[in-house]
Amino acid sequence: MAYKGFTHLVEAARFLKDDYVVLIGGTGVLEQALSQQIKRLGLENKVVLLGRIPDKDLPAYFGACKVFCLPSVQKTEAFGIVQIEAMSCGKPVVATRIPQSGVSWVNKHGVSGLNVMPGNAGELARAIQDIADNESVYDKYSMAAKNRYWDIFTNEHMIDKCKRIYNNLWEG
Repeated sequence: MAYKGFTHLVEAARFLKDDYVVLIGGTGVLEQALSQQIKRLGLENKVVLLGRIPDKDLPAYFGACKVFCLPSVQKTEAFGIVQIEAMSCGKPVVATRIPQSGVSWVNKHGVSGLNVMPGNAGELARAIQDIADNESVYDKYSMAAKNRYWDIFTNEHMIDKCKRIYNNLWEG
């Protein structure tokens, strides 16, 4: 799915320091094209296509990562629930400011991470490094990501908000 923007994340790896490794989970129609892009750019040691990650293994991957990146480029990415999963593990997020999408609302810029222009590999790389290379910045975003998850995105909070909306509609 081209709207996920993984080609831009692969491109961003060119701008990252050599000790960075980009892991991309999932399968789909772009897998072969991404693999070819990785080889063409000589990034076999910096970008790894993991394939499908079983749900039971996701917490381990989130735990092992430093920063989670959602490089989506189109409003087809309406919300990006995977960001919430990363935030629940205290991971700062780098996402994109897609017009008419909720992606940048989930990842509040300057709070739980950074949001950059869609399709800009250089900005993705800079945002990833700005968080990962500065321990105090990392700690700030990590704590705020976890707090944002607990304050907004737990099942209890989401159900309560839905109930309030229905009650307001019913009373209105």
